[in-house]
Amino acid sequence: MESPEKLKKTTKKYYPLVSIITPTYNHEKFISSCIESVLEQTYPNWEMIIIDDGSTDRTGRIIQEYKDKRIKYVKQDHLGIWKLNETYNKALNLSNGDLIAILEGDDAWSSNKLEEQVKIFASKDIILTWGRKNTINNKNEIISFDLHSLKPFMCMSQEEIIKNLLIYNFMQPCTVMIDKKALLSIGGFLQYENVPFVDYSTFLELSLKGKFYPSDSVLGYWRKHKAQVTTVQETEVTKAFMISVDFFEKLDPSIKKTIKFDINEKVKFHEKLLIDQVAVSARLSLLNGNWDEALTQYKHMFQNGGFSIKLQSFLGIICAICRLNLEWLAVISCKPKLCDTSGEWCTTVYKNNKLSFLFRIQIFAMNLFLRLLGKPTLSAKV
Repeated sequence: MESPEKLKKTTKKYYPLVSIITPTYNHEKFISSCIESVLEQTYPNWEMIIIDDGSTDRTGRIIQEYKDKRIKYVKQDHLGIWKLNETYNKALNLSNGDLIAILEGDDAWSSNKLEEQVKIFASKDIILTWGRKNTINNKNEIISFDLHSLKPFMCMSQEEIIKNLLIYNFMQPCTVMIDKKALLSIGGFLQYENVPFVDYSTFLELSLKGKFYPSDSVLGYWRKHKAQVTTVQETEVTKAFMISVDFFEKLDPSIKKTIKFDINEKVKFHEKLLIDQVAVSARLSLLNGNWDEALTQYKHMFQNGGFSIKLQSFLGIICAICRLNLEWLAVISCKPKLCDTSGEWCTTVYKNNKLSFLFRIQIFAMNLFLRLLGKPTLSAKV
């Protein structure tokens, strides 16, 4: 695999058109920041194809206020999330670029996103690249950072990438860029029946076609909306689990042998994600004053989680008994905090364009510990 330094040296004559696919639906609050982040790109050779899935708010009018010829606006009758692949593939069929980037209407990019990834694509055998993301709330405040370095992925073989991808989807779509020919070779964006997303199934299929290579820079800003306390997120986690198992079962036996995928690793990660969903629901129950419900949820976490989950759930149980919420723990640990009983998220790590002092201290202490263990350190890049 080529080093980042070598990749940078090969881009002087490489100037491809990048087609940006932007599906949107009722994003009047966010579509401007999405488009502005594209207009601010340091790499100018792009086209933005916005597919409006029948918005009923001001989304369309806001988009049409932008007169840049590189922005193409298409409105269609509402198809919804169950036919998301049709929306994505409509944009793909309209695209003229050699490279495809994904940016949904409520997300945004860092200004160097395209430039950084075009450099990586100067290596011809790379078909997909991705980067780190920060999480923002509905007020465009950063509420959490993608702290773990992606450098370990730079040294992984294609088989190791596939194995990790089978365990979990480590790529946020708003940071991804794909070779168009490779994407077309698998039939475009793929969506399983009754699954409300296209990214995971598409990335899995692409992993068989060529190399993936990351950027360790923050390239995207993914928006975290109100906390969902229904079974919706749990259902999505379970469907992602089934997609990966189905994908693995259909692989050629020779590929299975080289990947050495252990289904037990997938099961453990799946259980962790489900516990994470219960944790958010339990925190919201505390905020809403549903003490008995919160107590039941934290008891479930205590019985099924690892050490750190047991510790968190023990504190949750105490809070439920004492009629307190658990958001003070988010402040101490510099994690995303629930703002109020509506389920809105607010920032605990980023205020007035500065990282909080507490957050810096926490990262410093964690990195000292990680260095002692010989593990990759964390980074709090904005």
